[in-house]
Amino acid sequence: MRQFLFPFVVVAAIATAAPIASDAPLVEDKGVKVDALDVEANLTRIPEARRVEFRTSYGRIASVVDSLFITRSAAEKARALGLDKDPVVQRRMQQVQEEVLADAYWRSLEKEALAVDLEQRVHEQYLADKAKFVSPEMVYVQHILVGLGGRTRDMARKRAEEAEAKLKAGDDFLAVAATYSDDPEKTLNKGDLGLQPPAKFLPPLRSQIAKMSRKGEISPIIETEHGFHIMRFVERRPERQLAFDDVKKELMAKERERLAKQRIDTAVLRMRSSPTAKAYRENVEALVVPIDPKVIENAVKAQEALGKTLEAQKAK
Repeated sequence: MRQFLFPFVVVAAIATAAPIASDAPLVEDKGVKVDALDVEANLTRIPEARRVEFRTSYGRIASVVDSLFITRSAAEKARALGLDKDPVVQRRMQQVQEEVLADAYWRSLEKEALAVDLEQRVHEQYLADKAKFVSPEMVYVQHILVGLGGRTRDMARKRAEEAEAKLKAGDDFLAVAATYSDDPEKTLNKGDLGLQPPAKFLPPLRSQIAKMSRKGEISPIIETEHGFHIMRFVERRPERQLAFDDVKKELMAKERERLAKQRIDTAVLRMRSSPTAKAYRENVEALVVPIDPKVIENAVKAQEALGKTLEAQKAK
């Protein structure tokens, strides 16, 4: 494994990079130079919204510099060997350049979409279909599950009854959950499920939650295919209509994404449907390597035979 030219160190995160000239050298060796502009160009591969966060790490920036230096050094050695004169290599270099330019063009179309004032448009969308912008009913419960793993049904029921007795004696629900609950998510939520849509719960639990309304109310033991459950009701938030300000940001982001995609799709369609474009199908077909149907047939038979052999070995 090759070592990075710059050691990774921990540095304090800063909101903006210190001013530096675009031609400021970052590493040089015998005519090979990587400068600040090289890094700026390389970082355009990263979505713009993530670039500032990326640049808060010396290690990440040093890794980019190192990669650029190794690539540029290898390219110089390739030129010294005359590899850049190979027609296929030259055409591939042209294609890479065109890929970069095409990406810059798509981004310019996306920026055009970002510049459009969409607030009125999305407000009209909101008013036209307000029923779609509703916050569903949410319930907040705490949960104990005594599972069936390694237990008979009667053993699990008895353990759930022990937990229930402790709750009736006044023990803290989450403390009892910590001891008795087998819920696989307990390590993350400690038995506190927070706000959830009722539909997320199994039907027997959902039915019980629908009957609960008093904060601190504890359910009877409920049986499902997973074992025995006890729940403590905390809060219910009824369905409510979302205001435009609640959804504006999300709607505008979706509309900008749709508009950007529409502009790119339109540009691609115009290129493909250009009246001066001509496709040479026969030349494309000439690049396709023909396969003898017999070769495919024999390969299928060999695969089937291998499968039967493996099945016979497993049966022994």
